[in-house]
Amino acid sequence: MTMGMFDEVRKVPKPDHKRRVKKRKERGRITPSVLAEVWERDNGRCVLCGRSASQVWTLEGHHIRFRSQGGTGEPWNVALACGPVTQSGTCHWKAHNTRAGRLAFVDYQQRVLLPLYRIGAS
Repeated sequence: MTMGMFDEVRKVPKPDHKRRVKKRKERGRITPSVLAEVWERDNGRCVLCGRSASQVWTLEGHHIRFRSQGGTGEPWNVALACGPVTQSGTCHWKAHNTRAGRLAFVDYQQRVLLPLYRIGAS
């Protein structure tokens, strides 16, 4: 019986390294630490209507520039919005489904967040 080239198995350890570039899903993710910073910065209130967590169903982190448009999960791109996003009439729903809602969050970012974080301000 002859041994062929492929009869012998040599176990090689799998390389232990991380991705150089994050997956698309992870690039815009809002981390728990960023969400905690946003909660503190926005005083636990929706930035549009001003209601607190005790007055609404839930408060959610909202990407002002959407992830699909290259928005990141950094604090200058995240604001608190009353939600849930799936319930019509909430500020988070308006931000995703109405032009006025989107523009209100962009205006908040321009007036408050960009000067606060000094990103893109010229």
